[in-house]
Amino acid sequence: MLNSPPTRGDRLLPARGFAAALTCGLCVLTLASCRKDNAATPPQGPLPVMKTFSGAEMVLVPGGWFHMGSQDRKADESPARRVWVDAFWIDRTEVTQEQYDKVLEGDVFAAKPSAFKGPRRPVEQVTWAKAAVYCNRRSQAEGLQPCYDEEAEPVTCDFTANGYRLPTEAEWEYACRAGSSGDYGFGSEGGRLKDHAWYADNSGKCTHDVGTRQPNAWGLYDMHGNVAEWCNDVYDAASYKAGPDRNPRGPRDGEKRVLRGGAWNFKAESCRSGARAAENPGFQDACFSRDAIGFRCVRANVGDSRAETRTGAMTQTKAAAKAAPVATPAPPATQPAKKRTGFVYDPAYLEHKTGPRHPERPERLTAIVKHLARRGLMGKLEAIKASPAELARITAVHSEAYVRRVQTTCRDAPATLDSGDTPVCARSCEIALLAAGGVLSACDAVVEGRVSSAFCAIRPPGHHARRDRAMGFCIFNNVAVAARYVQQKHKLQRVLIVDWDVHHGNGTQELFHEDPSILHFDVHQHPFYPGTGQADDTGSGKGVGSKINVPLPSGSTDDDYLRAFEQKLVPAAMKFKPQFVLISAGFDAHCDDTLGGMKLTAEGFGKMTAIVRRIADACCDGRIVSVLEGGYALEGLSESVEAHVRALLATQD
Repeated sequence: MLNSPPTRGDRLLPARGFAAALTCGLCVLTLASCRKDNAATPPQGPLPVMKTFSGAEMVLVPGGWFHMGSQDRKADESPARRVWVDAFWIDRTEVTQEQYDKVLEGDVFAAKPSAFKGPRRPVEQVTWAKAAVYCNRRSQAEGLQPCYDEEAEPVTCDFTANGYRLPTEAEWEYACRAGSSGDYGFGSEGGRLKDHAWYADNSGKCTHDVGTRQPNAWGLYDMHGNVAEWCNDVYDAASYKAGPDRNPRGPRDGEKRVLRGGAWNFKAESCRSGARAAENPGFQDACFSRDAIGFRCVRANVGDSRAETRTGAMTQTKAAAKAAPVATPAPPATQPAKKRTGFVYDPAYLEHKTGPRHPERPERLTAIVKHLARRGLMGKLEAIKASPAELARITAVHSEAYVRRVQTTCRDAPATLDSGDTPVCARSCEIALLAAGGVLSACDAVVEGRVSSAFCAIRPPGHHARRDRAMGFCIFNNVAVAARYVQQKHKLQRVLIVDWDVHHGNGTQELFHEDPSILHFDVHQHPFYPGTGQADDTGSGKGVGSKINVPLPSGSTDDDYLRAFEQKLVPAAMKFKPQFVLISAGFDAHCDDTLGGMKLTAEGFGKMTAIVRRIADACCDGRIVSVLEGGYALEGLSESVEAHVRALLATQD
């Protein structure tokens, strides 16, 4: 098993997220020192590792200088030259068949290509173009900007995009060497190759599960053998004789693409760090066995704006300038990066299976993520890793008996929980904890100033969940759990909850009915499910006056909602002076939604968001965490979320 980073609580779960894990880059690695023999010393301690939405583990490789190629080997490896490579993330292993199938499920390129079958074996018999398509689909699935223009001829790569791509030849060799100046990442002792690679002498004429040989010093597996790996570069035997010394990307045109690394049928000489090969990208007149060719992905460390400095380079001696690779991380940028809006999403949320034709279905989230990616918004959002909420956080608002019943019912799944409209599967309790935990992670990020606000694309939703009962598709009340969390952990006592779902948030109101520290504003269709939320229900006991219900008739429009916000919400909120704002962001009041009867537009949701943002800016430094509730017409949902997110992003202007 590969090591995974720790998450919230004492459980070990995969680190999730695209740019959230990139913040590890701000903690970079200490300067590697040169020994007396001028050999490079790799960074001290393990490099940062994250697990992506697709399930691949990635290592953050520090930027640095190294000597690329060799002087006394094959002609296309010379002259060896000193090259700088910016920091980047790289897959710890080659892309596996399981990962490939998961990302391309349902795609035109989804045909299983590999000759040697096995979920943990590297995918092979993949053309360069299909590897590029995989990078794009993996980027889209994680809400990142794809790097490859698939319509161009030939396919081109946008290195400014924040999505996945194939490594440049320089990046690949730098990662393979991992600070070593020898023939291999572990040195020059060829006898040790069998411990680090699957190649002709030990493979048994087939591929093997990834990660079963020893990794290199930077925690990367199979760099010297299992399958050869596509690089982004066009191949040119003479390319080392020219080209830039910073982030070289190979020639612009050519018939073949670069292959790097050893393979199960390669001899030891061809498994060296500096060994180069080339192949026709579509396997036309292929020289190599197609079942010996795979790939791994990289992505830019877009969260780190640092650059190697002239001072650091000038302090090296002439001897060191001729030495082996030196990882030289640069100092932090002098100007802090502008805070962005956070985004919580995890593919595991799709694993809460509600059955065919159920309106609260996984496709809701995939529609949102794909739409935001198409609109170019995902690159403007900061991913926030979701971790499961600790049970103590859940029982701050739900009874322990109810939590046990959720666990038991899910173990006996498929079943329905408490009411016929809330189906569960075996993983539903696990996913519901992850959904609530994702909101808590967003709260942490906002309070700690890592992001200005956040939107949580989670499921199952929560605002109908009562203290001891599930209903209305909801299991745990995510917003209520978050409200108590910011009060208990972050000591922010006055919390405003704004709920504009078409259905009244009965669970949230009930949980805080007597609590004056929670101002709950709820605008909803009435009469309608669940039948609560009359205007005269303003709370009870000490909570009287802290609950504001605005029931609106079917057919209400943007103007009706905005009037309620300006006349009811704004005065109450400004008097309350919240220290934190939560939004129960249901989009089922959209005019196209079949579960509601309202006439809101995407523009209306954007304008409501702007009003809430105005309150947060005035009262609590803009601290907003928005949590997805309803919304079932996929196009209307996606467009409304876009308008909502754009309004949150406007806080950065």
